[in-house]
Amino acid sequence: MAGSDVPGAASSFWRPGLARYCLPAAAAFFLTLVTVGNLPGLAAEMSATFGDKRLHLAAYACLTLLIYASVQRRPGLTALLAVAALGALDEWIQSFFAYRQADLLDLLADISAAGATVISLNIGSAAFGSFRAMTKS
Repeated sequence: MAGSDVPGAASSFWRPGLARYCLPAAAAFFLTLVTVGNLPGLAAEMSATFGDKRLHLAAYACLTLLIYASVQRRPGLTALLAVAALGALDEWIQSFFAYRQADLLDLLADISAAGATVISLNIGSAAFGSFRAMTKS
């Protein structure tokens, strides 16, 4: 029996409604990032237009949000570790293309985006919980 099937057992790891939509969206988003980021010329053009690190920060913040929203237990830690692994995977994939190169600073930007997003979501969640508690009294 799964943990959620046992009465009184700890709640499910995944958020029942959100994980169904957010996890496939996160997977599709990551695949799009890897595909578009490795198209010849397009990555260089986008980096020149928007800034390489800005693109990493925005993309991995969105990815972190999707993963965070999917997880019920320890969402911050899970999202941070998942995004770090996905960022490392992205850089590893880039190392196979002659016109791309893996960059440790890109991975650090990915992890920084995840950390800032998790902190923001935790602060927002705590503030919203306090606001709800105050309005119920």
